[in-house]
Order: sequence, then C-alpha cells, then structure tokens
Amino acid sequence: MKSLNLTGRYIYIEMKSPSIGTPFSIHLDFGLAERAHNVRISLSNLYKSFTAQNGFVIQIPLDYLHSDRWTVLCLDVQEILKKSSLFPSQYKIEGSHSLKSAMLCANMHVRGVYTSDNVYEYFNLPSDMRFKFSFDINRWEEFFDWFNLP
Repeated sequence: MKSLNLTGRYIYIEMKSPSIGTPFSIHLDFGLAERAHNVRISLSNLYKSFTAQNGFVIQIPLDYLHSDRWTVLCLDVQEILKKSSLFPSQYKIEGSHSLKSAMLCANMHVRGVYTSDNVYEYFNLPSDMRFKFSFDINRWEEFFDWFNLP
C-alpha cells in the first residue's frame, strides 16, 4: 500500500457517528522526521481520556458526538503531538509530520477526510468540503456540528 504523505497541519474529518453505545474508531498514522517509528493518533468513543500509550499511540476520546448530525472534526495535529508529551522539548514538531494512512473502523458514516495548512470554520470551507444544503448559512449550526481538537 502506498503512503498518503499528506502534510497539512489540520485534518478535517466529516462524519456522522453511530447511535449511542455503538463503538467506532479512527486511526491516523503519521511519519515524523528523525523518528524510526510512526505515531498513531486514535480517536474513539471507547476512550475515556486523552492519553499517550507505548511511546507511539495517542488516544483521544470522542464520546460527545451527536449521533443524529453530521460533524466536522478539526484536528490540529501539531497541538495534539505537543500535548502528548511523546517528544523531547527540543524536538521540532512544526513541519515534521506527514499523514501516512487513515483507518476508519466500523459503525460510522464518513463523507471525507481532508488535510490543510489553513484554519477553516463552517462558513469559509472550500467547496469540496461543504455540505450541500438548501437553507441559509446562518442556520448551519442547527443541522451540523463542529469540534476542534484538542
């Protein structure tokens, strides 16, 4: 399998979570400069707290998503990597990572996974990332959710 080699600081995942109590997980594997092993960011409704495991896995809980709405998850990869404390203080995280693979595990709907160096909000998403709807943009929050991580 080829590596994705996507380098954007932000990852946007457009998803709809399953009904309450149904497990789901998202695993994002990153290669980092001057590091032999990949780092995995795992997001799941099975996790209870933000933790770093085994020196290369970061677990982030997603137990607060609404099951009846499409949601845009915005992950700031640099901030997540810094918060994990997996790296020595002198390690330069900025610009050192690339997304190698994304694994979406069971029980959810995913519309798209995007990377970008740009910070977006729902009102300025590029056309490829916009949900199609027939109402005023000011009513967006009535129908969709937006979560920034961390």
